[in-house]
Amino acid sequence: MLPCNGAAHQSLLRTTTPATVVPLPRYVEIETSRKCNRTCSWCPNGEHTARRTQQLMKWELYKSIITELGELGFDGWLAFHNYNEPLLNPRLIEEIALAVSSAPQAHPAIYSNGDALNRDLFERLVVAGVEYIRITRYPHQADTPATFEAIQKWLRQAGLADQFPWEFRTVRQGFAATTESGTVRVEVISPDIVGTYNTRGGSVTLLPLHVAQRTTPCLMTSTSAVVDYLGRMKMCCCVYPDIPDHRGYVVGDLNDATFMQLWESDQMNAYRTAHQAADWSLSPACRSCTQPLPETRL
Repeated sequence: MLPCNGAAHQSLLRTTTPATVVPLPRYVEIETSRKCNRTCSWCPNGEHTARRTQQLMKWELYKSIITELGELGFDGWLAFHNYNEPLLNPRLIEEIALAVSSAPQAHPAIYSNGDALNRDLFERLVVAGVEYIRITRYPHQADTPATFEAIQKWLRQAGLADQFPWEFRTVRQGFAATTESGTVRVEVISPDIVGTYNTRGGSVTLLPLHVAQRTTPCLMTSTSAVVDYLGRMKMCCCVYPDIPDHRGYVVGDLNDATFMQLWESDQMNAYRTAHQAADWSLSPACRSCTQPLPETRL
C-alpha cells in the first residue's frame, strides 16, 4: 500500500515548491531516540523488533533541526517522542536544554509510559524547561479497563502522589489525574485501549479493533510534523516506516533537506489538500484511521 501510484507521480510529489507559503505546524515530534521498553499489542512495536535496541539521533542533525525551528520562530509544542520511550534517552536533558536556548518560543513536552520516571527525574525535567508532561499508564492487557486506582498506584510509586494537588477526571482516552505547578502541566492517564485506540493506519494487527471508514477530514498533515530518529519526516505520527506498507509515507530525509523544504514539499501539500477533503486516494492507510487528536481538526 503506497500513498500514490506510479513512479512519475511519486517523483512529482517529492519535489519542493519554494513559492508555497505553508503555516508552521503547531506541534512537532522529534523522535530523538529509538528504543521503547514495551511491546504492546496496540502498537506496531509489539509486532516488530525495530525499537528494542537504542540509537540516538545524530547530535548535529538534532541541532540543525532545532536551530532551524528557532530561526523560523516556531512557537508550538515540541515533543521528543513518536514510537520511542523518551525517558530511556540518556541525552534527553541536554536535548531539552538546547531546545530551550535555540528555539526559545517552543514549548517542550514529554509523552511517556512513565516506567522510568521518578521524582528526581521529574524535577530535572521541570528545571530543564519542560512545560507539559503526559504519562500514559498502559495496562498489560488491552481489555483492562481504565481506573483511577491505576493512576493513584503509579503516583505513589513515582513519589508524586503528595507532590501536587491532583484533580481526577474523565478524559477522551479514559481517566486522568492532572495538575499544574508554575509553568508545567502534568497529566497522568489510565487509557481505555479497546474503546479509544486505532490500528495506526493498519500497522497494528494483533489488537481486535472495530475499524471504521474515516469520512471526516484530517488536518494532521497541516498542523503537526513528525521526524523519526533517522531524520526522516513522515506524513504523520501514525506512519511506521519499518513495515513495507508505510514506507511510501516518508516525505524526505532531514540529513539532505531543511525542515521547511520537506514541510512545504509537493508531497506534503498534496496530502494536505486531499486530507482536508477527506480524500484518502494518496494515503490509503488513512481510511482506517479514526484518530481524534486536536491536531486532526481546526
